[in-house]
Amino acid sequence: MAKQLILVEDDKRLSELVSTYLTSEGFDVTTLYSGDNAVSEILSRTVDLVILDLMLPGMSGLEICRRLRTSLNCPIVMLTAQDDDFTEVSALNTGVDDYIIKPFRPHILLARINVLLRRCKEIALPPSDEFLIAQDLRVNVLDRSITKAGQPVDVTDAEFDLLVLLMKNAGSIVERDTLFNSLRGLDYNGTDRSVDQRVSMLRRKLGDHGQASQYIRTVRGKGYLFARKLC
Repeated sequence: MAKQLILVEDDKRLSELVSTYLTSEGFDVTTLYSGDNAVSEILSRTVDLVILDLMLPGMSGLEICRRLRTSLNCPIVMLTAQDDDFTEVSALNTGVDDYIIKPFRPHILLARINVLLRRCKEIALPPSDEFLIAQDLRVNVLDRSITKAGQPVDVTDAEFDLLVLLMKNAGSIVERDTLFNSLRGLDYNGTDRSVDQRVSMLRRKLGDHGQASQYIRTVRGKGYLFARKLC
C-alpha cells in the first residue's frame, strides 16, 4: 500500500512539482495550499508523513506543527527559505523531524522522506528489547514512550530515536558523524549543529542539563556518551 503523504505548500508551482515527483516514486500525495484548516484536514486522514512549508497564508507551519504534535506522531518535514539558526531551533523545538532549505532538489526531499519512514519502520523490536531502563529513566521502545521518576516526558520522534541510540550504546562514545548518519541518513559535514541542538533539547526535557549531567555527557571533540548503566 502506498505511503500517505500530506504536502502543505502555498506555492502552487512548487507544490505541483513536488507532488508529481513523489507520486511518480510511489507515494499517495494530498496537497493543501493554506494553513487555514490544515490541522483538521491532516488529523482527519490516515497519514504517514507531513511536509509543511514554514510561511503559509493563515496559520504558519510552526503553529500547525505545534498543534499536530499534541495528537500526531508521524514524521514532519519542514520546508523553509530561511537559512538561519533561529528558524532551525524554532522548528526543532516545535517537533519537526527534519527541515529542508529552499530551493531544493526533489531527490533530496525524497531521500529525507525515505530516511524518516525507514526509521519509523525499524523501531519494531523483539519483546526482549521492549524497555531500556537506567535509574529512574524508563524508555518503552515499542510504544515510544518515556517516563522519568514515573512522570511522562514528551519528546519528538527524532529526540526519542536519539535517546534510544545513546542508551543502546551506554558506556561508549557515540561519535557525531554516527549520530548524524543514523538520525538524518546523511554524512556529517562538520558544521551542521542539528544533532547538538537535539541533544540540548533532550537534556532539558530530561532535566539533565548543566554541569552535573546524569545521563547524556558531551565528550569534547568526539560526540556523546550515555553515562548510566542500563538495568
